[in-house]
Amino acid sequence: MDDRFTHYSKHGRGNIPKNVRSEVFRRDKFSCLYCGRSFSQQELTIDHLVPLMLGGLDEITNYVTCCKECNQKKSSSDIQTFANQLLIPIEKIPVHGDPIIDNEKLPIQIRIIRKKIYDRYRHGQLNLISKSSQQKIEKVYRRKLWETRTGKELEEEFPYLPGQVRAMIPEIRTIVDSERDFILLLELAKSANTRNLINKRMREVGNIEEYIRKISTTSRDEALKKRTIQALIRFEKKMKEIIE
Repeated sequence: MDDRFTHYSKHGRGNIPKNVRSEVFRRDKFSCLYCGRSFSQQELTIDHLVPLMLGGLDEITNYVTCCKECNQKKSSSDIQTFANQLLIPIEKIPVHGDPIIDNEKLPIQIRIIRKKIYDRYRHGQLNLISKSSQQKIEKVYRRKLWETRTGKELEEEFPYLPGQVRAMIPEIRTIVDSERDFILLLELAKSANTRNLINKRMREVGNIEEYIRKISTTSRDEALKKRTIQALIRFEKKMKEIIE
């Protein structure tokens, strides 16, 4: 999700692009989540785990591969009722497409915190019926992170940083190899626009600083361009202070 921190969540029925359908089928190994059988792509459908009419998100984290027979059986039933019929605990149903859960370099404890948020949503214990559903997920995640040992250690180590920046540190540490890049990404984490840039794909860009500087001059997104320039100015100031 490229716009994770500024994302407007989708509700209501829309067309699932063909490439997204194929991605979900491959992700689920062309097997129905409910009956476990394998099928050809032509025999499969996409099901919304939490039905749209019950406030389900029309997004990849709420998509699962489903055979036509199981899709008809489930219809608009809530996932808890249908999972009970199939003897599948909701907690055993995976979440795909979430940037934290999918980041295998993160400590498992952090990924479990995130998974439990989706479990609450699937149990009907977390209301996400709004355009700001993703932002709500991020806020709940940060709140839960501060209750953990990892969260408390981050607070002790970086007491001067805002909470939304500290929450990004575990992800930043899976990306950077130098203190210089670490400081640069901390500055990016201070704005939602530039925070969107911090994801596991950044590990593939090679020179992170060069990549960010290029965005600051070539991006067509004026808000992103502005925030990136501001982050670079703060970064250069910090590096100058360290050298002196």
